[in-house]
Amino acid sequence: MLNASECMNQSDPRRPDSEDPNLEVSLKILRYLEKNPNAADTVDGILEWWLPKQSIAEQEEVVQCALDLLVQRKLLLTTQLSDARKHYRLNKESMHEIRELIGRPDISQEGK
Repeated sequence: MLNASECMNQSDPRRPDSEDPNLEVSLKILRYLEKNPNAADTVDGILEWWLPKQSIAEQEEVVQCALDLLVQRKLLLTTQLSDARKHYRLNKESMHEIRELIGRPDISQEGK
């Protein structure tokens, strides 16, 4: 498995690249959280529930890299569980940036 710094060197969600599987998974995760802002789950749960069913074949390593990237960019927050697994959830303070990344208008900025 790649460590977080190796994942970071491979991807940057601020630089779109349709060939980057980490970026594709990162955007899928952000789209899910934009629609479900109170969601929180482990890597296993994210693989099972957050990603579209046609994407269930996403490899855990790619999903983990995408999650590490999103945490490093402060778009997701983590909570360590008692069994050492992490729960990932939306950083609601980053909603404007998330909407920019996924190509949706930021509702809070409309009319300003």
